[in-house]
Amino acid sequence: MHNTLNFEGHLTTRWFESKRQFRALFWEDLQMKLRNETKVIIQQMIQTEFNFLIGAEPYQRAPGRKTKRNGSYTRSLETVVGRIEDIRIPRARNLDIRFSLFDRWQQVEDGVLEAMLQTYLLGRSGACAQEIIQSFGHSRFSKTFLQKLTHRVENDLQDWLNRPISKRWPYVFIDGMVVGVREAELQQWCVLWAFGMDEHHNTEILGFVILKSESQEGCERLLNDLKRRGLQTPKLIISDDSKAIENAAAMIFPHTPQQGCMFHKVKAAGQHIKNSKNKKRFLRDASDVYMTATGQRSLLQNLAAFKNKWRRSEPRAVRSFVTGFERTMTYLRFPKDHWRWIYTNNSMESLIDKVRDWTHRYGYFQGRGNLYIALFTFIQHKQKPLAPIEDQSAELPKDTILIA
Repeated sequence: MHNTLNFEGHLTTRWFESKRQFRALFWEDLQMKLRNETKVIIQQMIQTEFNFLIGAEPYQRAPGRKTKRNGSYTRSLETVVGRIEDIRIPRARNLDIRFSLFDRWQQVEDGVLEAMLQTYLLGRSGACAQEIIQSFGHSRFSKTFLQKLTHRVENDLQDWLNRPISKRWPYVFIDGMVVGVREAELQQWCVLWAFGMDEHHNTEILGFVILKSESQEGCERLLNDLKRRGLQTPKLIISDDSKAIENAAAMIFPHTPQQGCMFHKVKAAGQHIKNSKNKKRFLRDASDVYMTATGQRSLLQNLAAFKNKWRRSEPRAVRSFVTGFERTMTYLRFPKDHWRWIYTNNSMESLIDKVRDWTHRYGYFQGRGNLYIALFTFIQHKQKPLAPIEDQSAELPKDTILIA
């Protein structure tokens, strides 16, 4: 007796396909429910605000009523949960109603604009960004729309770079970071930042410049730009042990004293330690030279004690620590309650760490222009949201507003 092959008995493939279809139906149903709920909430918000603006509920006779209703029209909204159709927008006679849910010409909510810019930077081209955005259901975001968005951001960037500096910043921090940029080839470029701080520890990013290397000429460019925009001569300039920054600051602000970061001084000396077993104690003692000082005399006494303790066992590290030590003592001329803010470059390092985390997600940037956009997007994200694009896109119907 011959056995007949029965493929219907092997249901593994059919079972996996059923699971796939079930998952697809589940997420599709969830998206539909989210869209319906979102539409109900939007409709309620619009109606509540409309009643408040005209001063009366539907069919209500109120003494403070400003105008009468004049029918309604429908429009569509592209949201993060998909396209919502036929949202009813009420009209009023002789009254220009602008709803707080969206601006008059707004097409994309601020958070979506930021996400689109990040997608553009990650994709490194408009076409690639369009594919990524479309995969999340936003098929109406065209390549041309992305180009308009980046052009708008570039204009805002120029306005920000040229904005006047009207406030007095007694303390100015200068430091740089390295970022990957591909033009002819992939290279490590330098972003040089200027950071202002006042006597109350309020801070602001004053400007930045992108350079192929941290050169004195590039540092002078940044400082000259700050001066051109109105930066008054600061009381103190704080930086690491970069000779390029030190020389440039002395050239542009010759009468401003400079403070070398004590953290960088300790760290640089630690690189010359001969016996690795000494490193932890050496670094702690070097830091205590500054941390336990109560004034100039105390600091110099701490330095002498430190030299006597370590000069035999770690002569090269001690020599590195002592060389240029006077540049790290400048903070003593300023109010004592400011010392912890200005004897290191930590305030600047904190900013750079955040920017570095922001830029690492992109790997590298396709040209200097994309890097400028990414850094400006970070600044806008930290300070204020991106403003909406006011001109209507040719690819979008006139009855469509995009929100998130």
